[in-house]
Amino acid sequence: MAPIHFGTSGWRDIIADGFTFTGVTAITRATARYLKKRGLAKKGVLIGHDPRFLAEEFTHLSAEVMKSEGIRVHVVIAAAPTPVLSTAIIDLKLAGGINFTASHNPAQYQGFKWSNAYGGPAGKDEVAPIEKEANRLLQQNGGQPPRGVRPGKISVYDPKPNYLKRINRILPMRLLRQAGLKVVADPLYGAGRGYLDDCLRRAGCQVQVLHDWRDTRFGGHPPEPNAEYLKEAAQVMKQKRARLALGTDGDADRFGVVDQDGTYLTPNEILALTVYLLVRHRGFSGRVVRSVVTSHLVDAIAKQYGLPVEVTPVGFKYIGESMQRGGFLVGGEESGGLTITGHIPEKDGILACLLMVELVAREKRSLKAILQDVYSQVGRIITSRINVQLKAKTAGDELRHYLNRYRPGTLAGYKVVSVDTMDGYKYLLDNGSWLGIRLSGTEPVARLYLEANTIKNLERLAVEGRKLLETI
Repeated sequence: MAPIHFGTSGWRDIIADGFTFTGVTAITRATARYLKKRGLAKKGVLIGHDPRFLAEEFTHLSAEVMKSEGIRVHVVIAAAPTPVLSTAIIDLKLAGGINFTASHNPAQYQGFKWSNAYGGPAGKDEVAPIEKEANRLLQQNGGQPPRGVRPGKISVYDPKPNYLKRINRILPMRLLRQAGLKVVADPLYGAGRGYLDDCLRRAGCQVQVLHDWRDTRFGGHPPEPNAEYLKEAAQVMKQKRARLALGTDGDADRFGVVDQDGTYLTPNEILALTVYLLVRHRGFSGRVVRSVVTSHLVDAIAKQYGLPVEVTPVGFKYIGESMQRGGFLVGGEESGGLTITGHIPEKDGILACLLMVELVAREKRSLKAILQDVYSQVGRIITSRINVQLKAKTAGDELRHYLNRYRPGTLAGYKVVSVDTMDGYKYLLDNGSWLGIRLSGTEPVARLYLEANTIKNLERLAVEGRKLLETI
């Protein structure tokens, strides 16, 4: 099989092609040996999964391999969101946790995600030795399932109660219950089922739930809570005269929010509104952390309140690491990940949805109206992301080689003032606009990130970006 490789959030591949029982055995055994080398075997691990095809089978195999290596194991009682598993790792004081999930990727994908003892995504220093050992085991036929498994305990754990307690501590539940907002919740057949809707009900919301049963095909489309896949939720919201339509992805670490008039608010806008909420209504302060391709709208609202901004490469592990250093207020990514001070160092789509319910409850008006007030203070900033399918398997390498040398003087009629290569290629223009290009770590896709102060300038950037990709 192909070598195991960790991307921005674990190892992902197509089921029965790159993602196999042999690979799971090897990667689990490598993880167990990493823990033993660091003296963490006795602390134990948690193993969980989302509702994808063969998720339980991969989980049980991984648990048996861990046990064969002498590691104490807790297995989740049922499919659970990534932020819920992160909470459990912290509450149980474990060495870390394995989550079988491919998040928002299409149904044919499965993934292995390793979270460390503080409940956040493991960094490169942790996953590099695990990846190396797993590939060594594959080469030496070490991906065989365990035989004659030594005695050991595998306990079943229900992570939901402690997660609900944590959410109750973070949110102003009395205020939310008094508001009694009507909302639509769409977990998109994912692990948010029974979590997103339950949290909303506990917050006093009247909830209409969609797609709350298991479908390993996710309705025939990726479980990604974007404008396209939340259309049905938006329609139901209008029919029911609800205030918000809220969605989560396959493992409920990403979010999607549709306002009462049917407007889909981008994760960039939700992140800015979260900063607004925490400062304006809760009186919080601290460092705002965003990834390099996340909107500068976040910087503008942070500047408005005198807050420092930290920029990281793409991947929530960097935001989690920043959170551990203290002085943190909120961190997020344009792809739909967010966490706040006092919570876990992992993105939480459920929390993000609840924070928007809080904001509407506090201001008694639409998110769109609140956002317009924000724009009136900081100026209009419009963002977009376009996924471009690469034609050939080698196109990604060719594109990367070309962009390493590509230094344009102008783009879309404006001067390029700098090129940021922290993670991908980001061309900043003298009118404040920018164009970013990144290659997906799991799919043959190039992502165009666009930001401008007018729709016209945004469209011009999109044309430039597509032309650039078509030359490869």
